[in-house]
Amino acid sequence: MKLRGPFYAIVLLILLIGGCNSEGCLNNQSALPLAAFYSSATGQQVGIRGMQIRGVGAPGDSLLLSGATAPNTVYLPMRSDRNSTEWEFIIPLGDDDYVSDFITFDYTSEPHFASEECGAMYFYHIDRVEWTTQFVDSVVVTDSLITNYDMTRIKIYFHDQQQPEEDESDGENGGEDGDDSAEAVEEPEQ
Repeated sequence: MKLRGPFYAIVLLILLIGGCNSEGCLNNQSALPLAAFYSSATGQQVGIRGMQIRGVGAPGDSLLLSGATAPNTVYLPMRSDRNSTEWEFIIPLGDDDYVSDFITFDYTSEPHFASEECGAMYFYHIDRVEWTTQFVDSVVVTDSLITNYDMTRIKIYFHDQQQPEEDESDGENGGEDGDDSAEAVEEPEQ
């Protein structure tokens, strides 16, 4: 039969058209570290109601989290044109009173070519983390290589919200403990 040639040509054309799309690009095209919030007392994931997060020294509007919700995770973008990014965590204590903690990430950035569809992006290798301890107890980097693979790489532990910390020393990070009366919303471990 003579229909085989045109039939195979149409099937081949459909396969070629279907293969020329950008669906091959990864969903997360940016290397953004995902940070999760935990209670230092219980180890449970928490959301801090009313917390704001802003970039220190970032150009333009640097407000990352407005305080309208109580999320238990947040993406903390790194600046590819610098070797350090600092974030201010603003925790409400009530009646126009708040406390701020600062977390600074020192890193090296590395350009990475993903694919023709996705283009290029930066990967980051976190070399050092410093933080103040008004409300933040500790910061743990579970994987120092930040790629576009979507997983929690930073765990931020907050002091127990019902009791202030007993230790009055400056600690290894140069901060002082403060009043920790902001309301946390405890989340079940996922």
